[in-house]
Amino acid sequence: MPRLLLPASAAVALLLAFAPSHAKNPQAEDAEGVDPLSPSIQYGVCVSCHGAHGEGRPELASPRIGDLDATYVEGQLKAYRDGQRGVHPDERGAAVMAQVARGLPSNEVISELAAYIADMNPQHESAGEPVEGGEEAYATCGGCHGADAAGVPGLGPGLLFQQSDYLALQLRKYRDGYRGGPSAAPLAQTMAGFTAGLDDATIDRIVAHIASLRPERPPLNNPEVTLTTREGLKAFEDIYTVSTHPRCMNCHPEGDAPLQTDDSVPHTLGITRFSPLGGVHCRTCHSAVGVDDGLAPLPPADPIWSIAPKRMVFQNRTPAQLCNQLKDPEVNGGRGFTELAKHVEEDHLLITSWHSGRTPPPISHEELVKRYQTWGAAGGPCPEE
Repeated sequence: MPRLLLPASAAVALLLAFAPSHAKNPQAEDAEGVDPLSPSIQYGVCVSCHGAHGEGRPELASPRIGDLDATYVEGQLKAYRDGQRGVHPDERGAAVMAQVARGLPSNEVISELAAYIADMNPQHESAGEPVEGGEEAYATCGGCHGADAAGVPGLGPGLLFQQSDYLALQLRKYRDGYRGGPSAAPLAQTMAGFTAGLDDATIDRIVAHIASLRPERPPLNNPEVTLTTREGLKAFEDIYTVSTHPRCMNCHPEGDAPLQTDDSVPHTLGITRFSPLGGVHCRTCHSAVGVDDGLAPLPPADPIWSIAPKRMVFQNRTPAQLCNQLKDPEVNGGRGFTELAKHVEEDHLLITSWHSGRTPPPISHEELVKRYQTWGAAGGPCPEE
């Protein structure tokens, strides 16, 4: 497939140009009511790399951005747009970010998008173990990022819940000249100066210390156990059947290519989860607005259409494997059974499985929500292998 770089606003304009006003997807606004400059629409290009909740995608080396300070996010978007970031020829992902930022039409849109991102609430990453020499290695960082790594407004962003691999990668990029060069913003140049001469072992100690500062996860929100294990296992049978149905499994593949049709064949355009690093986002073709049955004249639609995170695979999972995966807070976004049921009830991308002109899952959406509630009320029992 030829490389395609399409700025965010241009992609939205192209898609909406084909969307008539008689959209019938109950999960999307009528096409006449869609504001292509709204933050929720603009974020549709971001989701492929940064996740629906701003949680980031480690497999793409894309950072967690949800709940970062809005002023910092705004500054970074402007830095990408204005050529202060993403200019190194070997920074593939950053170059695509620069393309997207240049497609944002105004400072007002950037400001609104930054506020939208800052208001997200991705899961809290688990705390790491303290490492010898970590506090000393981090000491210089505390002036801009806070002794608790929670950030200092106007100086440095919060690092506390950022992916450790991403932090280590960025420190090395500053040290090695990929970030913070002569055209960078003053604070980025300062970062480059601080990282000069850091060896890999020191960088690893800094990152490990940051992870060790995280508070423990809040208690999971689980309902009172009022049902039997047998009732829970019976409910999970339907959960498994829906999860492994093509409407769900196609976006939760074992490999890196999303699947299509009832036969679950690889994406016909050769798209993979890494395509956004080449400038091809799901929103390049998948509209934010459903049109008729969701198939004509465009592919199935949703504002945040994207492939699921690598860690949330449904394909070829046994019932026991999928059961344990769905209830693992390290995998499911930090959710207890109450939040899992709420996610299934409200997630509009999931709901498109019943409103996209294709063969729907074997039970209704309402029935699936009830199965999750039953499963949780039985304590989330899992079948044996």
